[in-house]
Amino acid sequence: MINTDTHYPNQPARWWQSRNNWLWFLLTSLLFLGHLLTTRYKELYGDSWFYWHLANSFDQEGASQFSIYNFDSALRGYLLPLLYYPAVQLVRNVLPENLEQVVKVLGALWAGALFGVVCPLLWQKVTGMAVSSLRRLLFVGVCFMLWRDYFNFVLSDFPSMLALALALLLAYRVQSLWAAAAVGALVAAAVYVRPLNLLTAPFLVALMVQQVRVYQAGKGGFIVPASMRVALFALAFLLVGIPQYLINVNNYQEKTFLVLAKGANERKLNETDNLYLFKLNEGLVNQRYETNVGANYPQPQAVFIDLAGRAMVAQINWHQFESYPEYFFYVLRHPFDILGVYMRHLFNGLDVLYAGPYVHNLYGSTMLNSFVVYTVLFLALVVIVVRIHLVRFSHWLVIGALVITCLASMPLMVECRFFIPLHLLLYAVACYGWPADWGWKQATTQKRLALVAAYSLFFLLCLAISSNTQAMLEKKPKTIQAS
Repeated sequence: MINTDTHYPNQPARWWQSRNNWLWFLLTSLLFLGHLLTTRYKELYGDSWFYWHLANSFDQEGASQFSIYNFDSALRGYLLPLLYYPAVQLVRNVLPENLEQVVKVLGALWAGALFGVVCPLLWQKVTGMAVSSLRRLLFVGVCFMLWRDYFNFVLSDFPSMLALALALLLAYRVQSLWAAAAVGALVAAAVYVRPLNLLTAPFLVALMVQQVRVYQAGKGGFIVPASMRVALFALAFLLVGIPQYLINVNNYQEKTFLVLAKGANERKLNETDNLYLFKLNEGLVNQRYETNVGANYPQPQAVFIDLAGRAMVAQINWHQFESYPEYFFYVLRHPFDILGVYMRHLFNGLDVLYAGPYVHNLYGSTMLNSFVVYTVLFLALVVIVVRIHLVRFSHWLVIGALVITCLASMPLMVECRFFIPLHLLLYAVACYGWPADWGWKQATTQKRLALVAAYSLFFLLCLAISSNTQAMLEKKPKTIQAS
């Protein structure tokens, strides 16, 4: 959340400004849709197929009347399948041969809303600075380049990110009581699409309270207005959670509003479902994960092993940690080794090698993606280093809401999609936040040389780390290919 140098007009939006957002939504959606309809992906895989199956489960694939009690998963939240239920009806009753096309159209709409509209609006609201059309175009281009094939599928990552971004945007409008309720509903939506987003709730509540204090400055006390908004937040959150509660009680005899995250039988510890602890164990010995759907790798699970992590746990004849205290005590006894594991995970979470979650050719060239990723990360780091002193308390709350789920994912065997909020934050800093007076022509020769040298070193270092990781592909190591 670093300021640029172009001020956002402190006046009501004109008609063309509102229309401009619709135009960006349309153009971004069409860009993604044009790509999605011409990709080689013609079916749903893995989690994507499972979400579509869950959307069908509300009426047992047409065999019964719609009921939330038909929802048959203790592993996933109810909301994303429910959002796709109208699409299920459309495919079943009108377009039975066009399932993939319907999913792709919806994916393009998710992309248009998030990349074309909500991200720039959130930046403008948080920083008070305008985002020019060129900067918007750069941001959309980076997101398209790196994430375009994710929208071929029914997945939770970007819908939950959209809900979170909208919640942050509305948290700045809490002079309205309805906005506070909408924030609670949107945070709940993010949670019931991706349960780890529960960690963002304290940051959203704190941001609302901080904004109420700003709004009430000079008008008297803020405790009563803030309490009213927090109460509305909680009420709206619980209302969105009622279907999940009813499903849990009726189907699984569990009186909780939370997603149970149970049912992954291959991920049990001591005969007990504990998905997160299972993944913590995985993260000690494996760096990253991709899903293969191509013919040049022997299995769908493409695991990049961590030799240093395996050597570390081999010293204690490790099999697996069966409780959180056991894991955390080990972390405390080996802080520097664990820090190395986590830093490798962070890099791999940011190193977007493939534009989609299901990879047809694990051994294809990733150099173009690497160039885009490392360049954008470098530009973002430059802005952060120089402008971090401008970040205020409210900015830190927004940053906290965006990165907390990434921090919780860092100990796991990572997939890049776990870090989407951090990705979008860094892309925004680079594309929206690069100061207008930092032009190449304005820089002295000395600054130009320093920038080129720093970029070259950063790029080569990232490339070396990425190359080392790719060589750790478990069944059949990969080398970086430039062709």
